[in-house]
Amino acid sequence: MKTGWGILGTLAAAMAGVLPLTGCMTYSCSTIGYSNTVTVALEGNVAGVGEVRLCDEYTCSRLAPELGAPAPSRTIEPTFSPDTEAPAPVTSAPYFATKADNAVWEVNVDMRAPRNATVSALTVDGTVLASQNVELTWTRVGGSEQCGGPMRASPIQLRVP
Repeated sequence: MKTGWGILGTLAAAMAGVLPLTGCMTYSCSTIGYSNTVTVALEGNVAGVGEVRLCDEYTCSRLAPELGAPAPSRTIEPTFSPDTEAPAPVTSAPYFATKADNAVWEVNVDMRAPRNATVSALTVDGTVLASQNVELTWTRVGGSEQCGGPMRASPIQLRVP
């Protein structure tokens, strides 16, 4: 009989140790995918700007595709590389930039939150008008710390001569 209580006691102790662990997993994350956003505010001579591009160590943004346009490929040849200012292959999905108005652009960086980036204003033919390295500071605007969720970087000011 002592052996029976010994086994039961061991099982009870094991269950007591497992129950608190299962208590930490009582929530579920409903946000499966979200996107983080960087706002770029242009100052100065913005009339010639045809694109705003944000590049980090993995990829560069490109203009958001028009509705009905084919999906972009996974490998893209950007017209600007922050290191060399020459074409460089990019092997991850691109970020997308959308013109909100003449002086404000929104860049969607998927679920990433890069700390450092290079932001550039380019003409329609790809000539760089202005460029600067920036440090991005992110603030969560949805979701939770446990599950993640959309974030927004502090706005970037870029002066175009």
